[in-house]
Amino acid sequence: MPINDDYRGWPHLMCSGFDADKRALMSYDHIYSFLKTLPEKIGMQKMGLPIVYKVTREDHPDIGITGVTIIATSHISIHTFPRGQKDGKKKPRGVERRIFRPFFTFDCYSCKGFNPDIVYDELKKFFRPKTIETALVYRLREDEELIEVENY
Repeated sequence: MPINDDYRGWPHLMCSGFDADKRALMSYDHIYSFLKTLPEKIGMQKMGLPIVYKVTREDHPDIGITGVTIIATSHISIHTFPRGQKDGKKKPRGVERRIFRPFFTFDCYSCKGFNPDIVYDELKKFFRPKTIETALVYRLREDEELIEVENY
């Protein structure tokens, strides 16, 4: 893979959107459309159609939709929680984190660079969250020494 002068590593953008549009988070078609259109907008090659599942109470207490699009250089995924997170299980370090408002979690990882601003704008447009927490991690190759984490 040729490395440009601005190469920082392989980007992994992680986002959590809070107080998002509940209807958008519950819509199979909306999630499917988002996962189908985003790769082209950020210059990625889809390897097929999105895979999207509805998560019901029989599957897990926190209902929603989960989906992924496989791209030639990795993946794009989203998990929605239109009724918040109710399971209340202890998280790492004993922290109990329960979120009672509609939210989503999102990942875009690629061995090819992409513009995180486009992804961020698409998330805002499709799901209308009041706030988005983001982290942009640059994964490096075996011969490199430092993994850089950036609050985006």
